[in-house]
Amino acid sequence: MKGSTNTSKFKRFQIRWAEKLGYENDPYLIRWTFIFFGYSMRIHHWIKSDDRRFFHDHSSDLLSIVLKGKYDNVVPIRSNESPADNIKKCHVEGIFNSFGHFVNMRKSIWFSKAEQQHYLDIPKGGAWTLMFEGRPRHKWGFYVNGHKWRPLRYFHKYGIIQDSNYQ
Repeated sequence: MKGSTNTSKFKRFQIRWAEKLGYENDPYLIRWTFIFFGYSMRIHHWIKSDDRRFFHDHSSDLLSIVLKGKYDNVVPIRSNESPADNIKKCHVEGIFNSFGHFVNMRKSIWFSKAEQQHYLDIPKGGAWTLMFEGRPRHKWGFYVNGHKWRPLRYFHKYGIIQDSNYQ
């Protein structure tokens, strides 16, 4: 699995190009990252859904703009519980999907606090997003049975979703 989970002090300036997250030959996401003084701008090409077995949070607050495609941002109704029968879906559409979305961008932009648990449900066809993140405030992780697990521990225990039917 590739990608960085390091939230320690970033170098003042970094560029990460075409990082494949998930398996190298079958990633769920390809991202391009530009880091300036701890703040980041990322371009994401979503190919498949996030890991939907458990919710995760992020290391910093973020603003995401869907450029093309669509997805559901799935959040828990009750905190620290698994997704089964505990979800609320917020549909987000790309600003370049239609003239109507370009004129009214409300349905294309979402903001999330670092602590907000969620996952993304990506339909066939994927999505392209532009994401802005603040400085990291804490380490991100997955919420398993009310406990936060760091990504390496989580993937060691549960593995990486690799089923092509898992989209």
